[in-house]
Amino acid sequence: MDFEEAPVRIPTLLLTVIALIAMTAGCQSAYEAEYVSNDSGLDRRNMDETVAPCDDFYKYANGAWLARNEIPADKSSWGISDEMRERNYLLMRDILDESAAAKAAAGTNKQKAGDFWQTGMDTERIEGDGLKPIQADLDRIAAATSTEDVVAFVRDLQREGSNLLFGMGIFQDLKNSEQYIAYAMQGGLGLPDRDYYTRDDEESIELRGKYTAHVSRMLQLLGDDAAAADASAQAILELETRFAEASLTNVELRNPANYYNIKTISEVDQAARNFSWRAFFDHLDLGIDTFSYAHPKFFTEMNEALGDAPLVTWQAYLRWHLVDGYAPYLNDELVNADFDFFSRTLQGTEEMRPRWKRVIDVVSGGLGEALGEVYVERAFPPETKARADEMIENLRSAVRTRLQGLVWMTDETKSKALAKLEAFNSKIGYPDEWRDYSALTIGSESYLANVRAANTFETRRNLNKIGQPIDRNEWGMAPQTINAYYSPLMNEIVFPAAIMQPPFFDGKIDDAVNYGAMGGVIGHEFMHGFDDQGSRFDKDGNMQNWWSDEDRAKFEERTAKLVAQYAGYVAVDELHVNGELTLGENIGDLAGITMSYYALQEALKKDNPGEIDGFTPEQRFFLSWAQAWRRNYRDEAIKLQVNTDPHSPSMFRGNGPLANLPEFAEAWGCTEGDAMVRASDLRAEIW
Repeated sequence: MDFEEAPVRIPTLLLTVIALIAMTAGCQSAYEAEYVSNDSGLDRRNMDETVAPCDDFYKYANGAWLARNEIPADKSSWGISDEMRERNYLLMRDILDESAAAKAAAGTNKQKAGDFWQTGMDTERIEGDGLKPIQADLDRIAAATSTEDVVAFVRDLQREGSNLLFGMGIFQDLKNSEQYIAYAMQGGLGLPDRDYYTRDDEESIELRGKYTAHVSRMLQLLGDDAAAADASAQAILELETRFAEASLTNVELRNPANYYNIKTISEVDQAARNFSWRAFFDHLDLGIDTFSYAHPKFFTEMNEALGDAPLVTWQAYLRWHLVDGYAPYLNDELVNADFDFFSRTLQGTEEMRPRWKRVIDVVSGGLGEALGEVYVERAFPPETKARADEMIENLRSAVRTRLQGLVWMTDETKSKALAKLEAFNSKIGYPDEWRDYSALTIGSESYLANVRAANTFETRRNLNKIGQPIDRNEWGMAPQTINAYYSPLMNEIVFPAAIMQPPFFDGKIDDAVNYGAMGGVIGHEFMHGFDDQGSRFDKDGNMQNWWSDEDRAKFEERTAKLVAQYAGYVAVDELHVNGELTLGENIGDLAGITMSYYALQEALKKDNPGEIDGFTPEQRFFLSWAQAWRRNYRDEAIKLQVNTDPHSPSMFRGNGPLANLPEFAEAWGCTEGDAMVRASDLRAEIW
């Protein structure tokens, strides 16, 4: 997940994901000129030294880069992660081309990767097939004669991994992290968030009109006439609006407790006349008696709608969500229509990415660790892992020292915080054991069939966890993923190989630059364990309160200053950042850069190179942090991010934490009254 994109709701129950900004080394490309550093490890060409660092440090560090880097037509924003991703695409394409050319034995990972890649690139066959890959589904929907037929279709699609109508997942029990349980969650929407249905401002009303026009267009591509498609689109919007009005807000979804509502299947079936949960779980081959009925208000509305919405509305809804989910893997008419709304209208993207990049993303998603094993061999040397392990332990030491020195926390709570820190597990690069894909069949006939096979495989792999011991060696991301995460239930921080690469992390450059970028990332992930969400979980990954009431009140008083700070930032037009939605990530940024700064101070006691390229180590540290966040946005993209994403836009991630740090002010000679210095009574001092 990139930091500028909206998160997927279900995994964020388990993974607190930060979108970071690194990529692989290895292949050369035209993009390399933009991010190859000079010998000092920082690229001074990015800076605009006409801007005073105490006025706007983000622009001081990145102004020249921002001015010379137009957003490519196939992007909604453009930043360091995109620059790096271009190199990664070339490496991944080499791996897939080699797999396809190898004509490997059936059932091998190489055969699966090669066939998946080739079917995705075979546009002639895809165009010739038209709607054939989903025709059986469309025929089945058309033949439905009852609500039970609708529910049966939902069950089948859920079995193969589609979150049709609602969300379903297998995760650890929030209050007993030693077992897996099923979670049923709100869903059913076509727009990015429930607020898109409930806001009544002019822009939102106009966007809903564009959405219904898009739904109508897609239904017409399935064969409906214009009048029928328009009527169906309006009925779909009304049905989805019912679901939206019964859904929690994105801020409410940040509270882990709002995912935990254990019920017996018998209990919920007594109240759900039109949807049998027993039949649903039996269809998934889950012999369970209880599950987390996470969002009962939503499911009450879903049940009511199954009883009172006309069958023809449900048929239209199923057809729309079927084609919406699978359009990217079908013919160009559907691909282009899907792009026009979800990328052009919602994000401002002018052109579609080249097909080969889109297919790489899909194949990498479906065969993550199978490709990751080859990727690691080419892009992740052992010395990188060793340096990263060392940095993590240095960060742990800094966090330990800071926790021990907290003046606002009582000793009892502090001891539990320290115990949690010591229990943190870290994973670097790649898994100790690679995932077994032998149960996944990939063929050479249909791209969409392979997509559905990969989804079904992953769904079954997760369903099979029920009743099994927790697999603490499992990774939530493939090695080639440019990201990192903290899992509160596993109490672990995870850094895939792709993020541990130059220029974001480079074993050949000085500590100040590495600690400013990668150290800030590591600190961020550590401190997710102590943000407004992670702090609700103990050292064993169980959701329980280990705070005294006094300490929790002090914590919330301090975090309220961060909420107010970010709520004051205007992203575009009059749209303010949502300080509550972004609180967890903002805590992670502030605490992470703080911890990394003090880890650097310890490293400098052993080896202080003094000034390099005219900058002190401390100045280079903060420049590295700010340059790591460089990004240009289209207005539509930044609006989407602010409305849906728990990550603040990059300019605020670059500047926001630093404005709270006296250490930054000291490094750059800033004083109170400067824009980059928060007044002492407003300054957020948490960890």
